[in-house]
Amino acid sequence: MNKSERLNAMLIYLNNKSYFNLSDLMEKYNISKSTALRDIQSLEMIGMPIFAEHGRYGRYGILGNRLLSPIIFSIDEMYAMYFSMLTLKGFQATPFDLDLQKLNQKFEACISKKHKSNLARMETVLNFFSAKQVNECPLLKDILYSAISNTVNDINYKR
Repeated sequence: MNKSERLNAMLIYLNNKSYFNLSDLMEKYNISKSTALRDIQSLEMIGMPIFAEHGRYGRYGILGNRLLSPIIFSIDEMYAMYFSMLTLKGFQATPFDLDLQKLNQKFEACISKKHKSNLARMETVLNFFSAKQVNECPLLKDILYSAISNTVNDINYKR
């Protein structure tokens, strides 16, 4: 595993943690102490808000008020994400107040000009079509949040 792959894996591994020890990274990624320290420094440089707690039981912490850390996708994963966004265009309303235009702008800001060009070329060759959803689903967001919080809902259909 090269350094960029390891850093990406660490971003995913550490994303939901509040604290971690150097030994956690050393064991998980089979790396030396000096490599783990350099990797932590690299994670800080790319924006992960890591801080150190010194002392006998010292550890590293990650600030809780952060945005999701950047994650690096493979080419095939990037294409899958793009076509998933195209599928969302067919919906009358999307959950979580999703603005597809803003999402697309953020997505395109993260990819190279070459990849943008490839996606545009693919879109002209492949006429991607999904049936428009004619019915609005105003409770979709609530249903999805209920699934996340593991709560039960009663749904009564009017038609």
